[in-house]
Amino acid sequence: MAVERKNERFMAALAPAKAMDVVVVGGGPAGCVAALSAARNGARVMLIERVGYLGGMMTGGGIGGIGINGYIIEKGIGTPVVKGISLEILHRIQAMGGAPEGSPIARHPTDSVMMTSLLDEMMEEAGVELLFNTVVFDTLVEDGRVTGVAIGNKSGGQVVLADVVIDASADADVAAWAGAPFHHGREEDGRHHGGSMDMQIGGIDVDRLIDYLRNQPLLSEEERAELDRERSALMGGGRPVNTYKSLKGETLYAEPMAQPTDWEEVDRIRAAGGIPKLRLSPAAGGPIPGKATAPKVDGKYVPLPAGLDREWVEYIKAGKVPLLYGATEPVYPPPRFGSIGIFRHGKMRDGQMMSGVYEVWYDHTNEEEVSKSLIYRRKLNRVYLNFLRERIPGFEEAYIVMESPTGGAREGRRIVGDYILTEDDVLAGRRFPDVIAKGGPRGPDLHSVTGLWGDGVASPFKAPYDIPYRILLPKGVEGLLVAGRCVSATFAALGAVRDQATCMSMGEAAGAAASLAVRAGVTPREVDVRAVQQRLIDQGALLYIGDEQPLEREPAE
Repeated sequence: MAVERKNERFMAALAPAKAMDVVVVGGGPAGCVAALSAARNGARVMLIERVGYLGGMMTGGGIGGIGINGYIIEKGIGTPVVKGISLEILHRIQAMGGAPEGSPIARHPTDSVMMTSLLDEMMEEAGVELLFNTVVFDTLVEDGRVTGVAIGNKSGGQVVLADVVIDASADADVAAWAGAPFHHGREEDGRHHGGSMDMQIGGIDVDRLIDYLRNQPLLSEEERAELDRERSALMGGGRPVNTYKSLKGETLYAEPMAQPTDWEEVDRIRAAGGIPKLRLSPAAGGPIPGKATAPKVDGKYVPLPAGLDREWVEYIKAGKVPLLYGATEPVYPPPRFGSIGIFRHGKMRDGQMMSGVYEVWYDHTNEEEVSKSLIYRRKLNRVYLNFLRERIPGFEEAYIVMESPTGGAREGRRIVGDYILTEDDVLAGRRFPDVIAKGGPRGPDLHSVTGLWGDGVASPFKAPYDIPYRILLPKGVEGLLVAGRCVSATFAALGAVRDQATCMSMGEAAGAAASLAVRAGVTPREVDVRAVQQRLIDQGALLYIGDEQPLEREPAE
């Protein structure tokens, strides 16, 4: 049950209270859409954000806008799983020239600066009251019901009252301070996904880089095997490349996916003024769960250039790379360098590249640990830049264009709600009578939480699944909804629902439910779920695919 608060101390010590219908805490993907959804349904809405801009991971987090999302199911053929306000945002950023035209594919690159402006514009249109640079540091609770939040900013301490509060803080801050139960990390040991810090590198002489890459000596099978042994010893904890685990803990092997570079095609693209895709390192920065830089044919490595793997190994051996922060064993970070070209204001720009820290491990809810990890992440980004400038032709004059002002974060607290979504629900494509969004851009996406190769988890994912309203409702607390990556889910299920577009869908549902609860004078737990579903459908959200019909009761096991 919720912990009762002595609310008199807030009212006596803080500035006079301001009252709203709905207060949304957190202006990331879930919170932005929650605020829009509630305001468009007639509620007086305040959106409180701890930094000076909206968007969270898709702007300040440097994740490439709506880049890690999924509007189309990962393993299907064009099956949409996310629509509504989230899709509206994608269409509007495309119309502005902030994202490529075309269908809403997964990992759609966007211009994060333009996205920030678009979100400001949409909040103004909807009449959402914004409060930037404001920290919510406590929750007001009366008789088990959340009645508002305590905030601090340049204006001092204040209380903001609300009929309904939506916790889109990403770490369930409001719910935790209200006394709601929560989980943190993997069930068996508390290990959790880590944080990143992307950066954009400019000043690249692409022609000089291409000349270097195409003239790298080919590695024989023996040389490739020796390089992999060194990579494993230095970066993988001695684990073999290309191994991963099933959800049951079985060790599995994945065939490498890299393909040889077609240099004639590269020349044709360059001659036409285009930007060819140049592979510099594995997409995820290393075997997580494991993709080598050379493919195998008939069980043998095809002798290909090693990307920048060999140069990075030598840089580690020269003592220029720090140990990987937060790993369970002393290992070094992998190289992480994306393809050449960054999407900016209507087109891909040459001579620039995404790079940066992929993952380090710390407690996202412990600010001392967060601060130490941020210092390390910035330090490692400069190591990456120095490596490129010192060792790779074409990068001699390279520099950091932008480093994400907000450190990337994948996981914090998860509430215990009226229902806990499980990986079995996800993998079975389970349906629920209280569906408020579809999931399905991907299945459980579980990185290695130890920092060691072979500990990443992959799972067979076949069909979209329902996200039930109950996972937005924290147990024992009234007047509160939770949206985003802090909803009620198991560690593995969270790996599926934490993508940006799905978080936005949950935010849209929370906003619609909050506005209906205010209008009816009831709590979010008492709101008519059928009315919420109809409102979402009217807004263009996707709850049913094909010939699916609403369920009247839970399906039989």
